[in-house]
Amino acid sequence: MYLKGYNATSVKEITDAAGIPKGSFYNYFKDKEDYAIEALHYYHYDMVHEAVLILTDSNLKPLDRIKGFFNDRIKFLVDREFKYGCFVGNLTQEMGDVDELIANATSKISKELELTIYTNLVEAKEKKELKLEIDLKLLASIILSTWQGTLVRMKMEANRSVLDDFSRFLNVI
Repeated sequence: MYLKGYNATSVKEITDAAGIPKGSFYNYFKDKEDYAIEALHYYHYDMVHEAVLILTDSNLKPLDRIKGFFNDRIKFLVDREFKYGCFVGNLTQEMGDVDELIANATSKISKELELTIYTNLVEAKEKKELKLEIDLKLLASIILSTWQGTLVRMKMEANRSVLDDFSRFLNVI
């Protein structure tokens, strides 16, 4: 589902990948939508949890935390030849205006990430490490929106140039 999308992934493909009979799927999940929401939670709270932890690493300066998080994600994407993007963003683009439960799940995860970025920006401002005079909630939103747009373009162009542009954008903050 991460690579192919919600609509292009069948329950049979999911059960085949898991090595279980198709009927067993419904012992664990109400339907494919329920599976997608659980997959989102797994992705954010388990798969990328280590990367998200950098955003709370008190051994790093707040702006370095933000840059470190995104640089980790960039390395992940380069290592996978620009094919994955962000699972949360991918499902938001495909299903956000179609399925309310999936939209709510992706929105919750995005808001948590935006809040963590915002918290780091506030700390950087308090420590005089951030010189920009801008509403910090707006800046956190712009960073996350720019990242999601960068991922769309990366998948379209299948190269790292837009990822490098995003890194340069972070360096001017």
